[in-house]
Amino acid sequence: MDAEDDVQLGALLDSEAPTLCLVAKSHSWQVEEILRTSREENINMIADSVKYLVSQGRQVFVDLEHFFDGYSADSEYSLACCQAAINGGAKCLVLCDTNGGSMPWQIEKATKEVVENFSSATVGIHAHNDCGMAVANSIVASNAGAGLIQGTINGIGERTGNADLCSIVPSLALHVGTKFISAVELKELTSVSRYVDELLNRAPSSGAPFVGSSAFAHKGGLHVAAMERNPLSYQHIDPSLVGNEQRYLISELSGRQNILGKMKKIGLYDDADSPQASKRALAILEHVKQLESEGYTFEGAEASVHLMILHSTFGYCAPFTVLDYSAQVYDTNIDSSSRIIKREENGQFSLLGSSTARATIKVRTVNLDDMDYDSSAAPLLYKDRLEVSDGAGPVDALAKALKRALEPDHPSIRNIKLVDYKVRILDPNSATRASTRVMIDFSDGEETWTTVSVDQNIISASLNALVDGFEYALIEHAQSCMLCDEFYE
Repeated sequence: MDAEDDVQLGALLDSEAPTLCLVAKSHSWQVEEILRTSREENINMIADSVKYLVSQGRQVFVDLEHFFDGYSADSEYSLACCQAAINGGAKCLVLCDTNGGSMPWQIEKATKEVVENFSSATVGIHAHNDCGMAVANSIVASNAGAGLIQGTINGIGERTGNADLCSIVPSLALHVGTKFISAVELKELTSVSRYVDELLNRAPSSGAPFVGSSAFAHKGGLHVAAMERNPLSYQHIDPSLVGNEQRYLISELSGRQNILGKMKKIGLYDDADSPQASKRALAILEHVKQLESEGYTFEGAEASVHLMILHSTFGYCAPFTVLDYSAQVYDTNIDSSSRIIKREENGQFSLLGSSTARATIKVRTVNLDDMDYDSSAAPLLYKDRLEVSDGAGPVDALAKALKRALEPDHPSIRNIKLVDYKVRILDPNSATRASTRVMIDFSDGEETWTTVSVDQNIISASLNALVDGFEYALIEHAQSCMLCDEFYE
């Protein structure tokens, strides 16, 4: 078949794209066993296809599939495939580590030879991450002369993923010194990474280099003490360069400096070395250690740590307090085998005949009603609200009732969403009496925060985590709050 009669090449031309990319086999074994054609015919197809597209006014890139495996097995044939593409007029040769099994030194050697032998074209790299080497191989190829790197945001791709541009771009810009991106653009990297995860409904990887929430998180007291003197003592870059931020994690392994760092960030002390600040930090640290011995974990629940520090500070008043609550569950079908799963129009699943919960909650919140303060009578500094709500379960019902009670005086609460709810049994041997740890993730559309609580009563643990999450969202109102005991005792 002549190239001009090829339906697929015709479809590429019909797209009217100015640059077209072809995928070609460059491993002799793949050609004979998978394509089931001869080595010579494969080379002819590469040259003829590229030549035809170029003759139609298109710029052509050729992705040489399995190039590095082919180069290791028969370098002469793999280089002949490159030559065929160049003969056809290709502008770029993209060398592919399709199976993701090549090591950096193999990538470097092969890339150098291609760059030296085919200087008329740009050489590119397309790496897969099956051995965890995609980023390293991409950077090594760049150092060997490759001028194009193919990758994806967050390394998303088949099997174990492709080369992660969120690691490659800042590495080249900040460590290699490649000038291809401005400092302003680089600061958007973390937000771009999280935006893509949000679009794909993926949980961001906390351990992702540069953009993960733990990328610049510090736990050990020795590390944090050094960081206070110079942030670069335990960081390879300033996190703000990629739009990320430094975090101090709190746990039983933390030192006083971790707490002081948190207190300073909150704005409680300008002088973290003052005796008062140091004394309070030690007290909070002891409290953290006691709670973690009971099953709490604060490494992923910074909102709870933030609130713990505030509650230990004289003059802080929470924007609301829960006076009492109750939760009930009604069920008309307790035969689990007969429950039918139904898919709703919104894509969610529900159980036909499943339980319904109802929660009642009484909340005291600051009185923000201007009309009350305009009257001649002395206004109440607080209001008590009693709300009831139904839900899919007791925790869902409590969350809805709590939001309903807070919204009239704190309308911003309606933008808060619960995005994750995790439960862990801490002492399985205690069976139904076991202590339960609950962690809840919240989001206002821009920021995400996590709270934690432990209790033998899973409902109480859940409500405590809910209360902390909503209180954290309303911290900005705390300075005007009048709910301290002295105001209503």
